[in-house]
Amino acid sequence: MSGDLGRIDPGEANPNLDVIREHFYAKLSSCFEADGTPRSEYFEPVACYNCGQDEIASEFVVARFRHVRCALCGMVYVSPRIKAGVLHDSYDEEDYTEHYRLKLIPSLDYRLTVIDQRKYSQIDEYFEHAGSVLDVGCGLGDLLSVFQENGWQCLGIEFNKFAAEFARNQFGLRVIARSIFDFKPDERQFECVMLWGVLEHFTHPQVVLNKAYQLLKPGGLLVLEVPSGDSLLVRYCEFHGGDKVDRIIEGDRHIMLFSERTLTEMVARSGFRRIHLQSNGLDADTLLRLEQETCSPEFVARLQETIDAVMSGDLLRGFWMK
Repeated sequence: MSGDLGRIDPGEANPNLDVIREHFYAKLSSCFEADGTPRSEYFEPVACYNCGQDEIASEFVVARFRHVRCALCGMVYVSPRIKAGVLHDSYDEEDYTEHYRLKLIPSLDYRLTVIDQRKYSQIDEYFEHAGSVLDVGCGLGDLLSVFQENGWQCLGIEFNKFAAEFARNQFGLRVIARSIFDFKPDERQFECVMLWGVLEHFTHPQVVLNKAYQLLKPGGLLVLEVPSGDSLLVRYCEFHGGDKVDRIIEGDRHIMLFSERTLTEMVARSGFRRIHLQSNGLDADTLLRLEQETCSPEFVARLQETIDAVMSGDLLRGFWMK
């Protein structure tokens, strides 16, 4: 199994970050008091999503959101968290489409020709021929379109109306607003189910993983990528805090950040067998940008390669088999 196939250009992959930060910061202002305290009508305390305990080893605040590290299993999660109803309603608001308009559409060509091709190549290694694939939270549909070009039967789930319509019109994909929980196990099963940057948004991630297991055919492949709570970026914020929502640390949307241990435990609990887990990150680029420091691109690349080699990049990408 190959690792990440080359360095990602952070500028090409993540345009308009300052504008996106300001947009979300302003959007959420009504949820906080003037001094930054979360308003009780919008927030609720929660326990660890992996072990269910609420004993805390450490905590840090970034852009008004309190993040805590579970003392028992190491998962990092936001508590108090925006209440489930408020949280899930936001995914189909007109506001949320700005994430697609400002970040993903401007980087679409780069994603299609570089990022999506690399993702597809990794997954393709597991299959002798094209099959059926379900992409949960498919966004604009760019990755799913690569599967379609290679002969796969494709289905996407996307709750944001703007993104779903874009995927249908731009790529001719079948994309529905139906919840993953509305599928019956005997209705349709897939050779591959993908959860790219999705699991960290759900208030009940274990239920999502259980459902993914039901939707896969025997021997099918689960592919998921989640933000890492053990990344250099998170550890830096754990020591120094921060005033900007950036990269994986977005307390309004990324309500949990996984460690290798917690991700492995949760996926295994749903019945999957781990095949491969790797670290991918832009920690070095992100920290240098936040601190307004510069280093040579060559040094940054070597530093990030070292960070990923010790599983401390800001994303965990995993492959599991049913």
